[in-house]
Amino acid sequence: MNSLVRRMLSVGLFAAAVLIGRAHSAVPPPAVAVGVMNREFADPARRNWADTASRPVRVTLWYPAGEGGTPENCDDEGEPVTLRREAAIASDEPRPLILVSHGSGGNAAQMLWLGRFLAQQGFLVAAVNHNGTAEEELDCERPTLTDFFGWERARDVSVALDGLLADSALAARIDRERIGAAGFSLGGTTALWLAGARLDLELLRQNSPPPPPPMAAAIQQRIEFSKTNPVGRDAVARAALSYRDERVRAVFALAPPMGGGFAPAGLRDIAVPVLLVVGEGDLIAPAESNAKHFAEHISTAWLTILPGERGHYLKPLPAEQRRAELREVAELAGRFFEQELR
Repeated sequence: MNSLVRRMLSVGLFAAAVLIGRAHSAVPPPAVAVGVMNREFADPARRNWADTASRPVRVTLWYPAGEGGTPENCDDEGEPVTLRREAAIASDEPRPLILVSHGSGGNAAQMLWLGRFLAQQGFLVAAVNHNGTAEEELDCERPTLTDFFGWERARDVSVALDGLLADSALAARIDRERIGAAGFSLGGTTALWLAGARLDLELLRQNSPPPPPPMAAAIQQRIEFSKTNPVGRDAVARAALSYRDERVRAVFALAPPMGGGFAPAGLRDIAVPVLLVVGEGDLIAPAESNAKHFAEHISTAWLTILPGERGHYLKPLPAEQRRAELREVAELAGRFFEQELR
């Protein structure tokens, strides 16, 4: 039995344990209030796309709430929920921190389904808003400049972590020995960059299919930007770098794309535990060329393939079923981080 099969079986048992635990829980877990706050940092080593200032890095923090805070109503995958804005963090003990990266064209708020669940389990969760305002992205339609130069996201996450660990109100609440990273879609690939994956840009060009006709013009504009704009040229020069952040001890990646841009040699230095999850019906990041490729060449990876699409929802799905599917993914992430960040 080869190592990939063993890892697939192992995580299959792991997933089954989560589901069995759900099915046989006589008493649901106690409700935990979730707090929310925001922070903004800047990376002096990089310029914003307009080349007018340092690159901004904005963070939404979710956490188990203590006293105080202002109720804030929001939507979590069609479910109305109430967070507590600027509430105290429950208890003074240091807590594990999970850094979260959203998908292409998305934002931190779209990861609330994962962040709220992890916060209720006792984690601090810091979701990075990679994309700037329309003005900051130079009014580019999708893909934004930030998404086109996707490897820049990994540096965003490390800058966010630097800022959080230097924040006088938060630093003592973060257990520096228990930091993980999670992401969905391009955010999942971002998490793999943080684990030490190295992109081969020429290989990505060779393996990428032609862009969809509606996006062809926008893609060509991004390519020209990468050749003629100083900030774009600087970004391209950073494509093949290692973005390994030694502080990140475990990585969870849901439906990561761009597998064709990562040669086996670009994945062999990953040494932290990695859990890869993908839906068998995913059409955006098909398992065969993405999650399976990563699992085959990352010696510390486990792979689980779940029914349906799991995040890249192109087909209509009842809201209740979608929430249940994402809850299953969140439980897998929670159990994984509990196990690997002990």
